[in-house]
Amino acid sequence: MGRHPYRPLTWFNIRQRLYRGLENLVSPWRRVDDRPALAMLDVATLPFYLRLGKPDRAHSLRVLAWLRGHGFRDPDLMAAALLHDCGKAAARISVAQRTLKVLLKRFSPSRWEQLSRPAEPGSWRYPFYVLRHHPAIGAHWVEQAGGAPDLVWLIRLHEVDPDPADPRYALMRGLQDADAAS
Repeated sequence: MGRHPYRPLTWFNIRQRLYRGLENLVSPWRRVDDRPALAMLDVATLPFYLRLGKPDRAHSLRVLAWLRGHGFRDPDLMAAALLHDCGKAAARISVAQRTLKVLLKRFSPSRWEQLSRPAEPGSWRYPFYVLRHHPAIGAHWVEQAGGAPDLVWLIRLHEVDPDPADPRYALMRGLQDADAAS
């Protein structure tokens, strides 16, 4: 299984990225309604959601809403919607760092690989390491907290092309489509 490919560069994608960037800039002054997460996640997994910054919590809630709006109801998938990016809470990640990740992954993957190689917490490169490895970080946290195997699988592999032969294929494609649309 390879890395989940970026969608083709379109005006819609560019507008969506710009909107998300602006949203991240104003997020400290916006309210996030965490009630869906509070109602859905259990006492073991809720702290991972609550560690996320406002932009990531708002994104997770949009992913959840997208899945619900498209008829998905699987409990592990709904929890994964809220927790798929929880590993990003391992570092403070700025809008500039997120933007640089997107640009380098698209236009200079080898530079992205160099920038996001392992780094110690506190290093200027650590946020880039976390951005690259947040699926594994978050999956590890949720697994250690006793999260369901399918939930852990969805978090760990949400940026990887799913195997069409896997019986959970539709769940992963749903999460990836919701993530891309949100």
